[in-house]
Amino acid sequence: MSRTLSEREFQSLRRSFIFSDMEDGQFQEIMSHAAPVEIAGGQLLFGQGDPVNAFYWVGEGLIRLFRSSPQGDEKVIELISPGRFFAEAALFMGGRYPVNAAAQVNSRLVAIDSANFKAWLAQDASRCFKMLAGMSARMHKLVNEIDSLTLMKGTDRLLQYLLDHSEPDDSGQIVVELEAPKQVIASRIGVKPETLSRLLHKLSDLGYIEVKDNRILIKDEDKLREGGLD
Repeated sequence: MSRTLSEREFQSLRRSFIFSDMEDGQFQEIMSHAAPVEIAGGQLLFGQGDPVNAFYWVGEGLIRLFRSSPQGDEKVIELISPGRFFAEAALFMGGRYPVNAAAQVNSRLVAIDSANFKAWLAQDASRCFKMLAGMSARMHKLVNEIDSLTLMKGTDRLLQYLLDHSEPDDSGQIVVELEAPKQVIASRIGVKPETLSRLLHKLSDLGYIEVKDNRILIKDEDKLREGGLD
């Protein structure tokens, strides 16, 4: 396993919302305390309540953030796909991870050492302001997304998920590659697995989509955007 970042990882991180406002020299200093981490599908990266020792960026794969009830039920908080950070806010929230993190599939991450990063920030207040600028913009976007999702019915949350994750394939068809098992996606959008199956069947019967295993073909994008199936 490589212990250094690839050029693609380095450049992608440079453009990220956390580091884009940093000067080149500052970014180089941060990356001197970053290292790649490879984690197998199903492996736990950290548990809820564990001390924060790093925050992460996903280069390849998929990370599931979740909480577990005393009864063992799992609530998926977020699915973190390539190009995204997670656990960065935990640096400033009491020093312990508020959720569990596990690899949904084999994944390659970049871990940024939290102690070194906090010490680096403490050396110069301007560094903090540059980082906060990027994080604040990201937070405003997420708050708007949460507000929208809170007001949505279950069907509308599914429609929004499909639209957000759809993209053209090589033939030009609009498809959604399901990034996780259906029960995980159901938890993510706040519906029961049987409800998700029922809604997918309904959309398929209406001719809006076609489901093939973990691949969904969008046949009528306009109808999906109109919503109103509940």
